[in-house]
Amino acid sequence: MKQTWRYLAILILVVALWNTVIIKPLKIFAVFLHELGHSLMAVVFGNGIQGFRINLDESGYALTLPKSAFSAFMIANGGYLGSVLFALLILYLKRTSLKKFILGTAAILLLGVSIAYGKSVFTIIYAAIFAGFVLLLYMLHNETINDWVIDIIGVACAAYAVYDTFVDTILLQLNLRLHWIQGWKTVQPQTDAVQLQQMTHVPAMLWGVLWLIIACIAIYPIIATSGRKTSGARGKKRVM
Repeated sequence: MKQTWRYLAILILVVALWNTVIIKPLKIFAVFLHELGHSLMAVVFGNGIQGFRINLDESGYALTLPKSAFSAFMIANGGYLGSVLFALLILYLKRTSLKKFILGTAAILLLGVSIAYGKSVFTIIYAAIFAGFVLLLYMLHNETINDWVIDIIGVACAAYAVYDTFVDTILLQLNLRLHWIQGWKTVQPQTDAVQLQQMTHVPAMLWGVLWLIIACIAIYPIIATSGRKTSGARGKKRVM
């Protein structure tokens, strides 16, 4: 149960500091996971990628090479679904013997992909700063700090995936139709959901709802089972 409360505490703190500079590096990392999801789908179902970019304003894109309509469909879905998958993978692997490799692998992957395919100086600089931060953590040899950093990154990235889906897809589509929020985007941006709408003629908002449902269904078991497993471990310790 202790782990579940830790996740909840991190989530509350992340939401409270959402629009501050403190959370921005985590949000940019979540954007990287989003573009990595597109890129991975392009490698598996298409002809790979020509490059990708992440920006300081938390935007980004991946220049993918689809080879068919189905390939383009899978690539468009890869962003939101991939970012959720990677966030949950971080939280899941933290419970295994692979925990000590999570941050190092993430740093190597981010730096390697950024050097090979990064389309902006900021993309490479951010990757280098992240790699330096991870190297510093490994030099400290502090397992408690390492655990907290992994949990914060995992929870923040999962929260960003849910937030991005709700605000930039569902709420945006509602506002474009109903004009609830004056001064917000008045022109339809070319988002993943809009691309899928053009491919399938299924409204962009419905794609956002589907992604949000999948994200919530995927996130819940990780949080719920973490509490049960932790409680079980404490129970065994008392028996001994």
